[in-house]
Amino acid sequence: MSKPARKSTAKGTEPDPNDPAVAALGFEEAVEELERIVERMEGGESSLEESLREYARGAALVRRCRQVLDQAEQRIESIGGAQLDAGAEPRTQGNGG
Repeated sequence: MSKPARKSTAKGTEPDPNDPAVAALGFEEAVEELERIVERMEGGESSLEESLREYARGAALVRRCRQVLDQAEQRIESIGGAQLDAGAEPRTQGNGG
């Protein structure tokens, strides 16, 4: 049995952690939205339900940021490995030779 995409609450729905809109965000966009959520939550003017929705959205944004960073790390490792495989010598400072 599959889970529903969103859970019903008294005042609305909780964000879907697999929301395609979150998956489409770039790293900078996700960080900016996460910062706005933190500011609103630190302000303490939200209801409990709203705070819970914001927290869930923030958790999804953190996962997205980690995903983007993991992908970037893999690309860097791939580039470094390709250069080493091609016989390129690593550059070092002071090696003016």
